[in-house]
Amino acid sequence: MWPKDIGGFEVHRTRQRGDLGHVYTSRTSRNRRLIGEEDWAKRAQQEVADMALENHAKDLEKLKARRRTTEWKKRVANGPRDPWRATRHGPMREIILTANREWFEGREADAPRGTDAPETDIVDGVMTSPVDDLFGGDEIEGDRTPRSRTEHFEDLAKQWLFEHFGDDVVHARADLDETTYHVHAVILPRAVTKDGRRVLQPSKHAMIEDYEAAQDSVGAWFAQAGLVRGERRAEKIRDAIEHNARLRKDDPSGKDVRPVDVPKKRRHVSPRDWRRRQERKLAERECKLTSRETKVTQREQKAEEVLEIAAAVIKGDISMFEGTEEATAQGASKTGSTAPALSPARRLFGQALERLRGKAEAEAEDRLRREFALVEAARASLAALVRRLPQKTRESMSAVLDGLGPEFARLKTRLSRKGPGERDTEEKS
Repeated sequence: MWPKDIGGFEVHRTRQRGDLGHVYTSRTSRNRRLIGEEDWAKRAQQEVADMALENHAKDLEKLKARRRTTEWKKRVANGPRDPWRATRHGPMREIILTANREWFEGREADAPRGTDAPETDIVDGVMTSPVDDLFGGDEIEGDRTPRSRTEHFEDLAKQWLFEHFGDDVVHARADLDETTYHVHAVILPRAVTKDGRRVLQPSKHAMIEDYEAAQDSVGAWFAQAGLVRGERRAEKIRDAIEHNARLRKDDPSGKDVRPVDVPKKRRHVSPRDWRRRQERKLAERECKLTSRETKVTQREQKAEEVLEIAAAVIKGDISMFEGTEEATAQGASKTGSTAPALSPARRLFGQALERLRGKAEAEAEDRLRREFALVEAARASLAALVRRLPQKTRESMSAVLDGLGPEFARLKTRLSRKGPGERDTEEKS
């Protein structure tokens, strides 16, 4: 951290504004300060400013004593300098102590413990341990005080911070309004140089100089709570690199070398970026689910329509298919037609019905032709018989037969035409 970051740190601590998407605001009142005063931020910034002013005054006093007038004037014009060496990460440090969420929820009751860990019982997420082991109290035989896991973790966190950073821990707090309980701590690494200047020097603390050593230290310290240090990824990476280098050295040709895979180094991703990435994934997943739901709904609608059409066909109701052939023909012949589009089910059922209707009509016409041929043969036989009758009777019967002639001719003309289109045209006319 940089001293200028303290303001943003406080804004997030008080949940005033910023990215609060991961915060359960209804639980913010449960957050508690563990180390430092309420106005620690103002005090820390003022202390850093005082360091710069004191150092500036000492520099001017030395230059004046050595009669370096030109340099003295330049230092006056430049003003106080930052009381730390140039650094990429800033002269302060923020430490976050936490463990897997399931442990706080009591779902890791059988987690392995360190060999020096005190006897600990866990029932429904509440830890019971000897008073003297946990909190340094007087030993009382058989006395076991129930403590929640968060309280036990909290006590150990404070002890570890004071053990390794002492008074340089200017602030620590416990956050209980996020997914997992955790402790934030701010380190102001005060130091004094050989010439008496007050500065911020992170490397004065071994736990800051070597982060892996800090993780080892925390792992050993929290073993008494039943916790185990996480994966030693950095160590695995080093071992894999050394192993491969040793193989290449033993066999420069590389023929018999079988290197091991080097684990990928994890890159830190800020919580805000991680949450944004998760939000994008959720949005994409929701979009896919919505698309699938739409497709399923459409399929259900089509299935319901098919069942409805089938039920109507069974009942003999074909009113919904009237005009199906004409609408299909219009859609095929007219580009940009405003005629309502037919559903696939209705179109298929309509086409099938039209084919069945055409087949039925063709069969009916064939039967009618055969019957007409029989009638015409009967008429011819009747005419032959009429010619054998007496003159008077023959004239009377001939008049009747002559009257039927035009009707037979018209019917014969209709039956001689081919194709349903021509028949429909004639029927309409």
